[in-house]
Amino acid sequence: MLHRENDLRRAPETQAAMERAEGSAGSEWMDVVEDIQKQAVQEVQDKSSHNITIQDLRSAAMRYPDIAHWVKYNRARRGNLKVGDTAPDVPLRCARTCDPTTLLTNKVQHDNNSRDLKEVQKKP
Repeated sequence: MLHRENDLRRAPETQAAMERAEGSAGSEWMDVVEDIQKQAVQEVQDKSSHNITIQDLRSAAMRYPDIAHWVKYNRARRGNLKVGDTAPDVPLRCARTCDPTTLLTNKVQHDNNSRDLKEVQKKP
């Protein structure tokens, strides 16, 4: 099942779908991941009498990180920012021009309204 998810994640059409999702206002790449996880689970279920869930797939990924490279190489961590903290200014590159910029020198879009990002806010 993890091998199938790996194949789906690496497929050119999946990578293109992730890129399109990141460029849209209504979705993100994790929506694409959930869809391919559902597909991988369904394909295994079709060949098995076991009741397998997406949670089973995600748990297996944690147990077998050598197969689930997205777990093995994940560098995400829980940060220490709290609501109301000043957002750190970090270096970025403009997606369109590759020009260097920083987080705080740009505006972010939220609910179709442009606003300055100055402090950490609660998710809506």
